[in-house]
Amino acid sequence: MNRRHFLTRAAGLCLALSAATQVRAEARVKVDTDAALIRVTAEIETRVDRNLAWQVISDYARWSEFVPDLQVSRVISKPGEPIRLEQRGSIPWLPNFPLVMISQVKETPQKRIQFLRVAGNVQSFMGEWQILGKNPVRLTYRSLIEPGFAMPPEVSIEIFRHDAKVRLEAMAREMARRAAAESNPAPR
Repeated sequence: MNRRHFLTRAAGLCLALSAATQVRAEARVKVDTDAALIRVTAEIETRVDRNLAWQVISDYARWSEFVPDLQVSRVISKPGEPIRLEQRGSIPWLPNFPLVMISQVKETPQKRIQFLRVAGNVQSFMGEWQILGKNPVRLTYRSLIEPGFAMPPEVSIEIFRHDAKVRLEAMAREMARRAAAESNPAPR
């Protein structure tokens, strides 16, 4: 192996390790409830810029490739229409209870994605993803949920706490993966 090839591979390894360090960031999640409503606020620090963060959170069709427990994520609206997103997933503790959601999505490019449930088996679901800072960025997630399914409140709270944590950490991992791939393109 020549020196240049060795240095290229070593640099790639360093970038991959740097990305892995970023992925170790843990999402902070806070859940409050009153009566039938659950409020989720979560955030995670990243080491990527606003542009890359936006690329990941707005890449709806690929979410199911990197977000655990999400089997389907696809845009179902026609080009030029307001964005409608279909998502189907599962709850790890309730394998026979699939989650189905159709959401109306409003994008403020490079800053925010707001969503509002229009159909599905959750009674009410609305919220936003927000990118704060420039480089690096902090990714935040907020939602207001009315589950609408018969379940003890403690279980519902834990389901949505887990979901927010898993999604944020999956987004951060994907951001780190893409950042490493951009910094170390595959040899030709």
